[in-house]
Amino acid sequence: MERIDPRQFNLRTLRYFLVLAEELHFGRAARRLNMSQPPLSQQIRQLEEALEVELFRRSHHSVELTIAGRAFLERVPLVFEQLDKAITHARMVARGQVGRLEIGIISSSLVGVIPAALESFGQHYPEVEWRLHELTPSAQIEALIERRIDVGIFRMPPEHDGLQREMIMREDVMIALPRQHLLAARDRLALAELSDQPFVMFGLQQSRFADYLYQCCLQAGFTPQIRQQVVEVQSLLSLVGANMGVALLPASMQGLAWANVMFRPIAPEPPQVPLYAISRQGDPSPTLHHFIAIIREKVSDSLSTPSRQDHGADDELRRI
Repeated sequence: MERIDPRQFNLRTLRYFLVLAEELHFGRAARRLNMSQPPLSQQIRQLEEALEVELFRRSHHSVELTIAGRAFLERVPLVFEQLDKAITHARMVARGQVGRLEIGIISSSLVGVIPAALESFGQHYPEVEWRLHELTPSAQIEALIERRIDVGIFRMPPEHDGLQREMIMREDVMIALPRQHLLAARDRLALAELSDQPFVMFGLQQSRFADYLYQCCLQAGFTPQIRQQVVEVQSLLSLVGANMGVALLPASMQGLAWANVMFRPIAPEPPQVPLYAISRQGDPSPTLHHFIAIIREKVSDSLSTPSRQDHGADDELRRI
Protein backbone atom coordinates (compact mmCIF):
# COMPACT_ATOMS: atom_id res chain seq x y z
CA MET A 1 0.00 0.00 0.00
CA GLU A 2 1.46 3.34 -1.05
CA ARG A 3 2.23 5.67 1.87
CA ILE A 4 1.13 9.29 1.74
CA ASP A 5 3.78 11.93 2.36
CA PRO A 6 2.30 13.99 5.26
CA ARG A 7 4.23 17.01 4.01
CA GLN A 8 1.74 17.26 1.15
CA PHE A 9 -0.83 18.66 3.57
CA ASN A 10 -0.88 19.99 7.12
CA LEU A 11 -3.08 20.27 10.20
CA ARG A 12 -4.70 23.42 8.87
CA THR A 13 -5.79 21.54 5.77
CA LEU A 14 -7.28 18.79 7.94
CA ARG A 15 -9.17 21.42 9.92
CA TYR A 16 -10.55 22.82 6.66
CA PHE A 17 -11.76 19.33 5.82
CA LEU A 18 -13.46 18.87 9.21
CA VAL A 19 -15.32 22.18 9.04
CA LEU A 20 -16.49 21.54 5.48
CA ALA A 21 -17.58 18.02 6.45
CA GLU A 22 -19.71 19.53 9.23
CA GLU A 23 -21.21 22.35 7.15
CA LEU A 24 -21.42 20.58 3.77
CA HIS A 25 -21.45 24.07 2.28
CA PHE A 26 -18.36 25.90 1.01
CA GLY A 27 -19.75 29.35 1.79
CA ARG A 28 -20.68 28.59 5.42
CA ALA A 29 -17.43 26.68 5.97
CA ALA A 30 -15.39 29.58 4.59
CA ARG A 31 -17.14 32.03 6.92
CA ARG A 32 -16.41 29.82 9.95
CA LEU A 33 -12.79 29.67 8.91
CA ASN A 34 -12.54 33.43 8.32
CA MET A 35 -11.47 32.98 4.72
CA SER A 36 -12.96 33.36 1.27
CA GLN A 37 -14.48 30.45 -0.59
CA PRO A 38 -11.96 30.05 -3.49
CA PRO A 39 -8.91 29.39 -1.26
CA LEU A 40 -10.94 26.86 0.72
CA SER A 41 -11.96 25.04 -2.46
CA GLN A 42 -8.34 25.05 -3.60
CA GLN A 43 -7.11 23.59 -0.26
CA ILE A 44 -9.69 20.82 -0.34
CA ARG A 45 -8.80 19.99 -3.95
CA GLN A 46 -5.09 19.80 -3.05
CA LEU A 47 -5.92 17.49 -0.13
CA GLU A 48 -7.87 15.17 -2.42
CA GLU A 49 -5.01 15.16 -4.92
CA ALA A 50 -2.51 14.31 -2.20
CA LEU A 51 -4.73 11.45 -0.98
CA GLU A 52 -5.65 10.43 -4.50
CA VAL A 53 -9.30 10.06 -3.46
CA GLU A 54 -12.42 12.19 -3.85
CA LEU A 55 -13.64 13.30 -0.43
CA PHE A 56 -16.61 15.43 -1.47
CA ARG A 57 -19.15 15.11 -4.25
CA ARG A 58 -19.93 18.62 -5.47
CA SER A 59 -22.90 19.95 -7.43
CA HIS A 60 -24.39 23.37 -8.01
CA HIS A 61 -26.85 22.78 -5.20
CA SER A 62 -25.08 20.57 -2.65
CA VAL A 63 -21.88 19.16 -1.21
CA GLU A 64 -21.81 15.57 0.05
CA LEU A 65 -19.18 13.34 1.57
CA THR A 66 -18.19 10.40 -0.54
CA ILE A 67 -17.73 6.94 0.97
CA ALA A 68 -14.00 7.69 1.19
CA GLY A 69 -14.79 11.09 2.72
CA ARG A 70 -16.91 9.51 5.46
CA ALA A 71 -14.17 7.02 6.21
CA PHE A 72 -11.63 9.85 6.35
CA LEU A 73 -13.93 11.80 8.68
CA GLU A 74 -13.93 8.91 11.16
CA ARG A 75 -10.14 8.98 11.45
CA VAL A 76 -9.10 12.62 11.16
CA PRO A 77 -10.32 13.63 14.66
CA LEU A 78 -7.97 10.98 16.05
CA VAL A 79 -5.06 12.97 14.62
CA PHE A 80 -6.03 15.99 16.71
CA GLU A 81 -6.71 13.81 19.73
CA GLN A 82 -3.24 12.29 19.54
CA LEU A 83 -1.73 15.73 19.01
CA ASP A 84 -3.48 17.00 22.14
CA LYS A 85 -2.13 14.03 24.09
CA ALA A 86 1.37 14.62 22.75
CA ILE A 87 1.24 18.30 23.74
CA THR A 88 -0.08 17.47 27.21
CA HIS A 89 2.59 14.81 27.68
CA ALA A 90 5.37 17.16 26.56
CA ARG A 91 4.18 19.84 28.97
CA MET A 92 4.02 17.36 31.84
CA VAL A 93 7.55 16.15 31.07
CA ALA A 94 8.78 19.76 30.99
CA ARG A 95 7.16 20.35 34.39
CA GLY A 96 8.58 17.14 35.83
CA GLN A 97 5.12 15.62 36.28
CA VAL A 98 5.80 12.49 34.26
CA GLY A 99 8.88 10.42 33.57
CA ARG A 100 11.24 8.16 35.49
CA LEU A 101 13.55 8.68 38.43
CA GLU A 102 16.28 6.20 39.32
CA ILE A 103 17.35 6.65 42.94
CA GLY A 104 20.49 5.25 44.50
CA ILE A 105 20.29 4.79 48.25
CA ILE A 106 22.09 3.32 51.24
CA SER A 107 20.21 1.01 53.58
CA SER A 108 20.72 3.26 56.62
CA SER A 109 18.74 6.08 54.95
CA LEU A 110 15.64 3.92 54.40
CA VAL A 111 14.08 5.20 57.59
CA GLY A 112 12.78 8.64 58.54
CA VAL A 113 13.05 11.40 55.94
CA ILE A 114 13.59 9.41 52.74
CA PRO A 115 10.63 6.99 53.05
CA ALA A 116 8.39 9.93 53.97
CA ALA A 117 9.70 11.87 50.95
CA LEU A 118 9.08 8.92 48.63
CA GLU A 119 5.50 8.59 49.85
CA SER A 120 4.86 12.31 49.38
CA PHE A 121 6.56 12.30 45.98
CA GLY A 122 4.32 9.46 44.82
CA GLN A 123 1.23 11.37 45.95
CA HIS A 124 2.24 14.64 44.27
CA TYR A 125 3.61 13.08 41.06
CA PRO A 126 1.71 9.83 40.45
CA GLU A 127 2.72 9.75 36.77
CA VAL A 128 6.44 9.58 37.63
CA GLU A 129 7.81 6.07 37.84
CA TRP A 130 10.58 5.85 40.44
CA ARG A 131 12.79 2.96 41.44
CA LEU A 132 15.23 2.47 44.31
CA HIS A 133 18.67 0.95 43.88
CA GLU A 134 20.29 -0.05 47.16
CA LEU A 135 23.97 0.57 46.48
CA THR A 136 27.13 1.38 48.38
CA PRO A 137 28.36 4.98 48.07
CA SER A 138 31.12 4.03 45.61
CA ALA A 139 28.63 2.06 43.50
CA GLN A 140 26.29 5.05 43.49
CA ILE A 141 29.06 7.33 42.23
CA GLU A 142 29.78 4.88 39.41
CA ALA A 143 26.07 4.58 38.57
CA LEU A 144 25.70 8.37 38.46
CA ILE A 145 28.64 8.72 36.08
CA GLU A 146 27.25 5.95 33.86
CA ARG A 147 23.76 7.52 34.01
CA ARG A 148 22.17 4.42 35.49
CA ILE A 149 20.76 6.48 38.37
CA ASP A 150 19.66 10.12 38.53
CA VAL A 151 20.41 10.82 42.18
CA GLY A 152 22.37 9.15 44.95
CA ILE A 153 21.63 9.45 48.65
CA PHE A 154 24.39 8.71 51.12
CA ARG A 155 26.67 10.24 53.70
CA MET A 156 29.99 11.98 53.15
CA PRO A 157 30.39 11.70 49.36
CA PRO A 158 33.95 11.44 48.02
CA GLU A 159 35.32 14.04 45.65
CA HIS A 160 34.52 13.55 41.98
CA ASP A 161 34.46 15.97 39.06
CA GLY A 162 31.16 16.46 37.32
CA LEU A 163 28.99 15.74 40.36
CA GLN A 164 27.21 18.09 42.73
CA ARG A 165 25.78 17.57 46.17
CA GLU A 166 23.21 19.09 48.45
CA MET A 167 23.14 18.45 52.17
CA ILE A 168 19.58 17.49 52.97
CA MET A 169 19.96 16.96 56.69
CA ARG A 170 22.32 16.55 59.61
CA GLU A 171 21.58 14.31 62.56
CA ASP A 172 23.19 13.34 65.82
CA VAL A 173 25.20 10.16 66.17
CA MET A 174 23.93 7.87 68.92
CA ILE A 175 25.26 4.78 70.66
CA ALA A 176 23.53 1.46 69.94
CA LEU A 177 23.86 -1.00 72.82
CA PRO A 178 22.58 -4.48 73.60
CA ARG A 179 19.49 -4.09 75.77
CA GLN A 180 21.10 -6.09 78.59
CA HIS A 181 24.31 -4.02 78.54
CA LEU A 182 25.18 -2.29 81.83
CA LEU A 183 25.58 1.07 80.07
CA ALA A 184 22.07 0.80 78.61
CA ALA A 185 20.67 1.82 81.98
CA ARG A 186 22.21 5.27 81.58
CA ASP A 187 20.25 8.16 80.01
CA ARG A 188 23.28 9.40 78.05
CA LEU A 189 26.92 8.48 77.65
CA ALA A 190 30.18 10.17 76.85
CA LEU A 191 31.94 8.68 73.86
CA ALA A 192 35.04 8.05 75.98
CA GLU A 193 33.06 5.65 78.16
CA LEU A 194 33.14 3.16 75.28
CA SER A 195 36.92 2.93 75.32
CA ASP A 196 36.91 -0.64 76.70
CA GLN A 197 33.95 -1.86 74.66
CA PRO A 198 34.06 -4.05 71.53
CA PHE A 199 32.67 -2.29 68.46
CA VAL A 200 30.67 -3.43 65.47
CA MET A 201 31.24 -1.01 62.56
CA PHE A 202 30.72 -0.56 58.85
CA GLY A 203 33.77 -1.52 56.81
CA LEU A 204 36.44 1.14 57.18
CA GLN A 205 37.75 0.53 53.67
CA GLN A 206 34.32 0.86 52.04
CA SER A 207 32.67 3.59 54.12
CA ARG A 208 33.77 7.19 54.65
CA PHE A 209 31.06 7.35 57.30
CA ALA A 210 32.72 4.50 59.21
CA ASP A 211 36.07 6.25 58.96
CA TYR A 212 34.49 9.45 60.31
CA LEU A 213 33.12 7.55 63.34
CA TYR A 214 36.52 5.92 63.87
CA GLN A 215 38.12 9.39 63.89
CA CYS A 216 35.50 10.59 66.40
CA CYS A 217 36.63 7.83 68.76
CA LEU A 218 40.27 8.82 68.31
CA GLN A 219 39.39 12.43 69.12
CA ALA A 220 37.60 11.20 72.26
CA GLY A 221 40.90 9.69 73.39
CA PHE A 222 40.70 6.00 72.48
CA THR A 223 41.11 3.58 69.60
CA PRO A 224 37.93 1.55 69.10
CA GLN A 225 38.24 -2.21 69.50
CA ILE A 226 36.57 -3.42 66.31
CA ARG A 227 35.22 -6.94 66.69
CA GLN A 228 33.37 -7.10 63.37
CA GLN A 229 32.91 -5.00 60.23
CA VAL A 230 29.73 -5.26 58.14
CA VAL A 231 28.15 -3.72 55.05
CA GLU A 232 24.43 -3.39 55.89
CA VAL A 233 22.85 -1.63 58.85
CA GLN A 234 20.57 -4.62 59.49
CA SER A 235 23.63 -6.83 59.95
CA LEU A 236 25.17 -4.29 62.31
CA LEU A 237 22.06 -4.05 64.50
CA SER A 238 21.68 -7.82 64.50
CA LEU A 239 25.20 -8.20 65.88
CA VAL A 240 24.62 -5.49 68.49
CA GLY A 241 21.43 -7.25 69.57
CA ALA A 242 23.38 -10.50 69.85
CA ASN A 243 25.75 -8.79 72.34
CA MET A 244 28.67 -8.81 69.91
CA GLY A 245 29.51 -5.16 70.60
CA VAL A 246 28.33 -1.57 70.57
CA ALA A 247 27.89 0.64 67.51
CA LEU A 248 27.66 4.30 66.52
CA LEU A 249 24.74 5.14 64.27
CA PRO A 250 22.67 8.13 63.10
CA ALA A 251 19.76 8.92 65.42
CA SER A 252 17.20 8.02 62.73
CA MET A 253 18.20 4.36 63.06
CA GLN A 254 16.10 4.25 66.22
CA GLY A 255 13.18 3.94 63.85
CA LEU A 256 14.25 0.39 62.98
CA ALA A 257 13.21 -0.64 66.53
CA TRP A 258 15.24 -3.78 67.07
CA ALA A 259 13.93 -5.58 70.17
CA ASN A 260 17.34 -6.28 71.71
CA VAL A 261 18.97 -2.93 70.89
CA MET A 262 18.88 0.31 72.90
CA PHE A 263 19.94 3.74 71.63
CA ARG A 264 21.52 6.27 73.95
CA PRO A 265 22.52 9.88 73.15
CA ILE A 266 26.12 11.04 73.38
CA ALA A 267 26.95 13.84 75.83
CA PRO A 268 27.92 16.61 76.06
CA GLU A 269 28.12 17.31 72.28
CA PRO A 270 27.30 14.40 70.01
CA PRO A 271 29.06 14.03 66.66
CA GLN A 272 26.78 14.88 63.77
CA VAL A 273 26.58 13.17 60.41
CA PRO A 274 25.17 14.64 57.17
CA LEU A 275 23.00 13.04 54.53
CA TYR A 276 23.53 14.23 50.96
CA ALA A 277 21.70 14.05 47.67
CA ILE A 278 24.29 13.69 44.89
CA SER A 279 23.53 14.27 41.21
CA ARG A 280 25.28 15.12 37.98
CA GLN A 281 26.54 18.69 37.70
CA GLY A 282 23.87 20.92 36.17
CA ASP A 283 21.29 18.16 35.69
CA PRO A 284 18.24 20.03 34.32
CA SER A 285 15.69 17.34 35.22
CA PRO A 286 12.63 19.03 36.76
CA THR A 287 11.57 15.65 38.16
CA LEU A 288 14.81 15.43 40.11
CA HIS A 289 14.38 18.99 41.38
CA HIS A 290 10.84 18.16 42.60
CA PHE A 291 12.16 15.12 44.46
CA ILE A 292 14.90 17.09 46.20
CA ALA A 293 12.38 19.82 47.11
CA ILE A 294 10.11 17.25 48.74
CA ILE A 295 13.04 15.84 50.73
CA ARG A 296 13.77 19.35 52.01
CA GLU A 297 10.12 19.69 52.98
CA LYS A 298 10.22 16.46 54.97
CA VAL A 299 13.44 17.31 56.81
CA SER A 300 11.44 19.40 59.27
CA ASP A 301 9.54 16.23 60.25
CA SER A 302 12.66 14.11 60.71
CA LEU A 303 13.68 12.54 63.97
CA SER A 304 16.65 14.89 64.40
CA THR A 305 16.84 18.60 63.56
CA PRO A 306 20.25 20.09 62.64
CA SER A 307 21.72 22.07 65.49
CA ARG A 308 24.96 23.14 63.88
CA GLN A 309 24.94 24.64 60.40
CA ASP A 310 27.61 23.87 57.87
CA HIS A 311 28.11 27.51 56.82
CA GLY A 312 24.92 27.53 54.75
CA ALA A 313 25.65 24.25 53.01
CA ASP A 314 22.18 22.87 53.73
CA ASP A 315 20.57 24.80 50.88
CA GLU A 316 23.52 25.13 48.58
CA LEU A 317 24.61 22.99 45.66
CA ARG A 318 28.30 22.29 45.80
CA ARG A 319 30.69 20.92 43.30
CA ILE A 320 32.45 17.90 44.66
